[in-house]
Amino acid sequence: MRILRNVFLGFLLIIIGIASLMLIPSPQAPAEKPWEVIVMPDGNSEVLGIHLGNTNYKTAQQQLGVFGKTALFVDPDGSRSVEAYFDSVNLAGLSAKLVMNLEVSKNRMETMLSNAGAGELKPSGAHQYELSEQDRTFLLSVPIIGLTYIPSLKLDRGMIQRRFGEPESIEKSQVDEEGHISETWFYPAIGLSVLFQPQQKTLLVYRARR
Repeated sequence: MRILRNVFLGFLLIIIGIASLMLIPSPQAPAEKPWEVIVMPDGNSEVLGIHLGNTNYKTAQQQLGVFGKTALFVDPDGSRSVEAYFDSVNLAGLSAKLVMNLEVSKNRMETMLSNAGAGELKPSGAHQYELSEQDRTFLLSVPIIGLTYIPSLKLDRGMIQRRFGEPESIEKSQVDEEGHISETWFYPAIGLSVLFQPQQKTLLVYRARR
């Protein structure tokens, strides 16, 4: 009887020990923050672990730990671009949307457009085209040349100034018929533009030099 009791107690202690370990939070890997920008030897910036002009789309997804969606956009003036977008990215406790500009040649975009289905008209006036599986696979090896970070929290000018310092220049422009003014702060040394829009989220736009 005593032996059975000792076995039961030992088994119970093992269960308690395992449960205790499960309750201890595992250490989280440090995540990059949007204001932690490193200028690389080629003159381009590294932000969120992504070296603009160098890191490809597949590696960027692995770095972020999430998968994005890709599409080709044709603007009203006929200009084209290929983008990858992430509806929700959470890094270091900061939630945001993310858009990547991918480096694709004009000829390749022409091929992608011929392979794509019908375009969807967006509020901006651009048409968005969903890409074929073959073209989506091709984009995994394509470098990222631009990154737009859209935080869920609206950042004010004071917050940006504390993180990035004084901008080298500021540009203002009227955005609607009601006279609302947008303001863009430029930080060319790190390839960053910060767009303040009335009644909209602040945009952090990073671009490769080329």
